[in-house]
Amino acid sequence: MRAGRGLPQWHRDRKDNMEVVAICGSPRSGGNTATLVEALLDGAREAGATTTRFDPTAMKINDCDADRMCLDSADAECIQKDDMQEIYAALRRADAWVFAAPVYFWNVTAPMKRVIDRLYAFYTEEGGWHLGLEGTRKGGVIVVQADAEQERPKRMAEYLASVMRDLRCDVIGQIAEGSIGDPGDAAGRPELLAQARELGRQLAAG
Repeated sequence: MRAGRGLPQWHRDRKDNMEVVAICGSPRSGGNTATLVEALLDGAREAGATTTRFDPTAMKINDCDADRMCLDSADAECIQKDDMQEIYAALRRADAWVFAAPVYFWNVTAPMKRVIDRLYAFYTEEGGWHLGLEGTRKGGVIVVQADAEQERPKRMAEYLASVMRDLRCDVIGQIAEGSIGDPGDAAGRPELLAQARELGRQLAAG
């Protein structure tokens, strides 16, 4: 399911403004991760960008089944025709990506990991990238957790950032924060919302 305002035209060759695509990996609708993602996208829209948000929990995205058909050639695609095809298309178009997820049992959430695994379709055994994933793009990361300690969300944010770097993203900002667990915690942190909005503006900058 797509969410957000200012949805892009899907079939144009080039955009007149920047496009920021966010993947919100929280299973909790309207939770703290989503609050920060929307603050980031608000900042991007304020800077003139077009934005799209995906919530994998509400989408039909299958697990990677390791058939390796996507590695056959530079033109090969993932043979699973589910909602992940929509995410592939959006990521190919986008000028900036955002990966966001809460910490679940010391790791990313299952919906977020499912998307990450399926991004392997952008890779070829020769080490090249295909499916139209050309050039470089900006990246941003948001990770929150309920526990107060800060090292775990930082480690998970760096993991998401490493995935983005492998997919040719220049990761320009990471938000990793503890003590964000109960509903409304993020909304009650104006400095954190401001940080997310500023990251959105930076992602939207040409």
